[in-house]
Amino acid sequence: MKTILVLTDFSINASYTAQYALELAQQAEANLLLSNIYERPSDEQIADTKQWAMGNTEANSIDDLGVLLSELKNALDKDVNRNKFRPDIEQCSKEGLIADKLNDIAADREILMAVISTHTAGLLSTLLSGNHAGKIIDNAKFPILLVPYQVRFQSYKTIAFATAMNNSDIGVLQSLSGLAGYSGSDILIAHVDPGKTENEHTVEQFFNQVSFKINYPKILYRNIQNSSVIDSLKLLMKKVDIDLLVLVHHKAGFFSKLLKRSVVQKLALCATKPLLIFPCATALKALPVF
Repeated sequence: MKTILVLTDFSINASYTAQYALELAQQAEANLLLSNIYERPSDEQIADTKQWAMGNTEANSIDDLGVLLSELKNALDKDVNRNKFRPDIEQCSKEGLIADKLNDIAADREILMAVISTHTAGLLSTLLSGNHAGKIIDNAKFPILLVPYQVRFQSYKTIAFATAMNNSDIGVLQSLSGLAGYSGSDILIAHVDPGKTENEHTVEQFFNQVSFKINYPKILYRNIQNSSVIDSLKLLMKKVDIDLLVLVHHKAGFFSKLLKRSVVQKLALCATKPLLIFPCATALKALPVF
């Protein structure tokens, strides 16, 4: 059964993110796996006292996950729409480094994505502090969905896919078409072009493959002339009413600089919309089928 993995550090925003993941799971007809990966105490000061400064034992992790699980099940019980899909919800605690344990947890499951909160009232969550963000995205064998502070779930009307128009991105677009299909979303293909003129040959080749391989009618295109990828994506999120921004992590290539820690944090802090980051094709076991 397809499953959405919810990584939580028990921060305030993580509770909002878990609720977001629950509603997304109902729409995608997927189960939920709540997971806390905890580390031994370090000298690093934790800004949010509700996080693991109060104790990081396995018992605490299991207990707190149980509380979160009960809250989500209560939310399902209170939902007046009985026709909605009711996901099964499980929990899993692991000790170790997030990047190391993430794929271990998902090894025997059909994981669509991992959902993570980005920050709490202007401060990065512990899940995205230090080098965690880059390591999570570098090592995950499935997409990572970053949800900004207190963003509530709503059906996606417009999904923006920022692409360098590589051949491997066609598979990602095909996967996205399944996600878009649940709510009839528009998929806006956004190509950031650092040149002065659009490369018409690249665009033509890409869309020839799109029309041949993808049977989804609501695909749009926008070319963005800008030498800065980050500035372009910020502008896109300001000017276009999008519900989800999608990126592909290429370890070497056009978007590789997006995954440097400082850039990820800047984008997470300024983003008002969720960000879905696919790993590069070589890191994927298989593209998720929504």
